[in-house]
Order: sequence, then C-alpha cells, then structure tokens
Amino acid sequence: MLKGSLFIILLLVLNTNVYTGEVIDNDFWEDEYHDFETAGGITVFAERIQEFAPESEEAKVLTALNGSLAERRQFIGTDLLESAGFRRTGNVRYRSTDGSEKALSILHGFGRLLSFGLIPLVPFFEIDYDRLPRGEFFSFDSVISRSELSRISPVVVSVLRIEYMLQVEFENGILIEDTIRYYTEENINRFERLILELPEFPPSIGQSRERYLNIELPKIRHALHRHNNRSEDYLRALENLNFSRF
Repeated sequence: MLKGSLFIILLLVLNTNVYTGEVIDNDFWEDEYHDFETAGGITVFAERIQEFAPESEEAKVLTALNGSLAERRQFIGTDLLESAGFRRTGNVRYRSTDGSEKALSILHGFGRLLSFGLIPLVPFFEIDYDRLPRGEFFSFDSVISRSELSRISPVVVSVLRIEYMLQVEFENGILIEDTIRYYTEENINRFERLILELPEFPPSIGQSRERYLNIELPKIRHALHRHNNRSEDYLRALENLNFSRF
C-alpha cells in the first residue's frame, strides 16, 4: 500500500516538472520565434528580427518611412533618388559637370546675354544625360544599385522597394496619365506579394507592413477601380490632377 502511494506521488511530481518545463519552453519560443510556415503537420519556426539600433542606417530609413507623407516623399526623392544620381521625378538620370562643361556653360551664359536669349543655357553644376519617355520610371533595382542604401539590411531594402513603388510608380495611390502604365493587376499583385513577404517584427517593419497592407494597397486598388469605372466627376478630377502636375 505504501509503495503504491509513493509511486503515485512520484508520478505527480514528474508531471509537474514536465508541465513547468513546457511552460518555460513555450514562453521562450513565443518571445524569440514566430510561426514561419506549417507544412505536412510540421511547424517551422524562424527567429524574429530584432529591432535595429537607433543610430543604425536601417533605423534612420525606417523612421523616415514610418513618418508623415511629406517625410516619406522627401526621403524617396532626396535620400534615394537624388543621392543615386536621379531626378526626383524618377525618369531622369543626371551627373555633375566636368571642368570643360563648366567653362562651356560660362561661355553660353555670355552668348545668351549677347543674343538676347537665343543661345541655350548649358547647366553649370549638373547635366541630364538619360531621360525616359513620359510615363516611364527607372526601376527600383537600377536606382538602389547606384545608392549607398544598397548596403543596408535586405529586409529594410524590401521596405524601401515597396515605398518606391508607392511613391513613384503609383503616385501615392493617385492614377494619372504618368502612372497609368503601372496600374495593372499584375503590378498591383506584385506590390501585394512584396508586402506579404515582409515580417511582422521588429515593430518598425511591422508598422510599415500594416500601413501598406491596410491603407496603401486598398487605396491603389480603389484608384484602379475608379479608373475602370469612370464617372464624369472622376474625369474632371483626373484632368485637374494632370494639369496641376506640370
């Protein structure tokens, strides 16, 4: 009888230890890992990306891209496009002029004065050397490959790619003549796939992911829907937008 009681007590102690261990292990997994994929009854866990250090380049990029619309436009236009040698419009490449071109600019300046403006002015500091047709933009890959931002974490480059598509190709959800070739189901679906590939952690990336998925993507889809089902008011608004852009 005594042996039976001891055996039952021993089982209870062992079960308690096992349960405690499971709780600790579950807490560990919950804090450090997230469910990455489930296939064939096996759950695969991927380690969560930790938040970037405040002084890192990644943190600076994500802070800008999680800011106001003006801050995001400024970042894409200046820190990405212009710093890589592209105009803010996204369809022109430029470079700094050399010594001979600067001298030529000065000569043209004098000639322009003497000819009362008939001689064209040559740029002094910068010169455009590659311009795409209206309604076409340089791809993100061609821009990022010439930018120092290409050195940052790949996951932050992915966020930057999505923001570039949003600001340049989709004009922040406004369908106008210059962006119409990018408002296709294929391109919008690609935009959505890129968003869904973003991790939910760290919070700085999760915040961008949520905005793209719940605000920007529906806005883009709605713009395409309105374009495909145009009303008189929409046509008038579109005309005003295209006119005010230039």
